[in-house]
Amino acid sequence: MVRKFFFFLILVGGLFGNNLEDCIENFIGKQAYYTNQNFIKKLFKDEKKFINEGQIDYFLILKTLKDNGLLELMFSEPSELQITIKAKSKPIFLTRVINSTLSSIGYSYFTISKAKYEQGEVELTFSLVTEHILDPVIFLNELRKRGMISLSVKRDNLLHWEYNLEIQKWITLGSTPLLKQARFDIKKISGEYWFDVQAPGVLYIKKKNTRIGWFPRIVLYDKNLQILEIITQNSFAVESEIALNEKTAFVMVTDLNNPARLKYGLSVVFTPY
Repeated sequence: MVRKFFFFLILVGGLFGNNLEDCIENFIGKQAYYTNQNFIKKLFKDEKKFINEGQIDYFLILKTLKDNGLLELMFSEPSELQITIKAKSKPIFLTRVINSTLSSIGYSYFTISKAKYEQGEVELTFSLVTEHILDPVIFLNELRKRGMISLSVKRDNLLHWEYNLEIQKWITLGSTPLLKQARFDIKKISGEYWFDVQAPGVLYIKKKNTRIGWFPRIVLYDKNLQILEIITQNSFAVESEIALNEKTAFVMVTDLNNPARLKYGLSVVFTPY
């Protein structure tokens, strides 16, 4: 029995070793891999370090390669880079997260060149013209901040990378938590306000500049960012009150026609039940 178990450990370790080597070779290319093979073996000598809960830690592998100058991140000239993202999600929310992530790391101009939604899984391909490869370490780190981790990362070639992601918890960056009795003012130049609802209660919102009203558009979401309710008003208002039940995890507040109407801020009162 002991011999069989020992053989099993060797087999599993060997399989992981092969997967790790294949993964590294995929990220840096065959030529670079064999040129730096001895150095790579030293870097990845402790194979267990690069596995997390039975899964390859793509982030740590990529970070190790980058920190040691083995990850190519520049094109010889501006080129069209394609990034394919796969995840079980709703298209609109995955699009929003990736748009936010790309913008946060300096990419302002990009398009969705391919979109597919099948059996609850979204596949989006983003195209951007750039002199730099999208840094996978920075990209994955920003996705982590938004509650997403990588199940797999693959470089098809220098111009096309694929990321298979898992949503651990939707995190809306820039959202304001609502947990206990609170009264505060908030200002967003975008005119779009997100609230992270951590307890059921009543949310009271008043426009700071009351000389000009607004057309409320308030969207309630559950913890998976599925829409629970959309509240709109086609007449001018200066305030609004919303009851938030235990299913509500996020609230987005804006103007129905022109978000800029709210750019000067809101006065907010939250009262838990």
